[in-house]
Amino acid sequence: MLRPALLFASVALALPAFAQDAPALSAEDVAALRAEVRALREEVAALKAQQAQTDAKVQQVAAKPSAPMPSWKGAPQLSDSDAGFSFKPKGTIQADAGYVGIRGSTGGTVGPIFAGFGAAGVNTNNLGFNSRLRRAIIGAEGSLPGGFGYNVEFELSQGSVGYEDVVLTYQKKGSPLKLTMGYHYPMASLDLMTSSKFTSFAERAGMNDAFGYSRRLGVSGNWTKGETMVSAGLFSDDIANTNFNHTGWEAAFRGAWMPKLGDTQLHIGLNGQHRVAPRDAQNMRFRQRPYTQLTDQRFLDTGRIAADGDDIFGMELAAIHKGWHVAGEAQKLWVRGYDDPTRVFGANNGTGGASAYLADDASFFSGHVEAGIFLTGETRGYKGGRWDRTSVKRPFNKGGWGAVQLNARFDYTDLQDRVAAGTLTPGSLNFANGGTQTGYGLSAIWMPTDYLRFLAQYQHIAVQGGPAAVAAFTSTVPSFDQRDYSTDAMFMRAQVDF
Repeated sequence: MLRPALLFASVALALPAFAQDAPALSAEDVAALRAEVRALREEVAALKAQQAQTDAKVQQVAAKPSAPMPSWKGAPQLSDSDAGFSFKPKGTIQADAGYVGIRGSTGGTVGPIFAGFGAAGVNTNNLGFNSRLRRAIIGAEGSLPGGFGYNVEFELSQGSVGYEDVVLTYQKKGSPLKLTMGYHYPMASLDLMTSSKFTSFAERAGMNDAFGYSRRLGVSGNWTKGETMVSAGLFSDDIANTNFNHTGWEAAFRGAWMPKLGDTQLHIGLNGQHRVAPRDAQNMRFRQRPYTQLTDQRFLDTGRIAADGDDIFGMELAAIHKGWHVAGEAQKLWVRGYDDPTRVFGANNGTGGASAYLADDASFFSGHVEAGIFLTGETRGYKGGRWDRTSVKRPFNKGGWGAVQLNARFDYTDLQDRVAAGTLTPGSLNFANGGTQTGYGLSAIWMPTDYLRFLAQYQHIAVQGGPAAVAAFTSTVPSFDQRDYSTDAMFMRAQVDF
């Protein structure tokens, strides 16, 4: 690139000396030299223009942002902070195997004591050993420009496709308020708001099963700032059911104070719900499994109660101190029942089947307390008013043994209520005969890494009353509402999530 320029300079310097020593040039020679100089100048100019174009291209390449490289957070995650996009595939697999049995059972279906209102007995043939793919979830989450985000999850276990969370979110940058629109859980309890990946037992506490919580289509807002969290939402019916009309609805709220006192994280919360039954099925039914879904049998079942809906109020307490955690919740439910069997419903409306018009409104209770400890020094994860992922200190893949946690839980649900005076008989309208269930549970959890978990659980269950309390294996107490029996559930779970 510099040779023409040097040549031009050499010629320019040599011309004066050449003019003194050399003989005079003819006009033709001078014209030829001038033409050669002009050609050299044009070549230098062309080379300079080419160099400028090359420099501009280099600057463009240097200024162009590189394609975002994936990071790893249990799964590859792509993000472009400048554009506001991010994407991460996600999934969970939970496989269960175990045994549920009733002492003294000889097989067959027991009960119900009274079948007029839809309460089911217990088919003991559906107990015993079983294995099940509890959850197989696949989905994705991420962010969109303008403060929007999304979370889409599909449930693929049991040979069918269902929904988990399917939501769109919005949160202005720096704002404590986050809006969620779509299919998600109403605010109900600490255990329900926690992902099933992080619970201390295989299934959530009994209240979440007995009181019939499920995801619903709706909109909610969560305001979290410092030690305070407040959330509320308005929801329609569960879109996963087969009804075309979804006329039921629910209003829910939840709040928590989350102070940090030294090394101790506290959680003090309240929650409440106002639920309205669908107009074509104005009944409420409450029932509960034996703390596992390895069986479809429920030892507690109120049958259908004619009602407009119900109201629920709950309290939450929890504390985390280093490797220890303790937690307790209690909820009271009041049925807004219909006590007049001659009630006239509007067109296409009704109770949706034979239902008990109880003499007065029934109320039920459920609560649990638990404690747990990490033997390997971890602290249970907690974030934003719910349990979160625990960070394993010495992962298995880095030469450690992972994390080991032991937990104990006492769980109690009461679905019995005497609503009026008089003699108690099966099916009488002065008594809700759902039964009571007390669970004494132990669980051991091993987490080789943050995203792998193996759980072993034992549950001893004491049942009193309920639709199956007439079987030969129950006690000999004459009154059907006091006859009792016990069951045992032992099972294991293998889990991976990403």
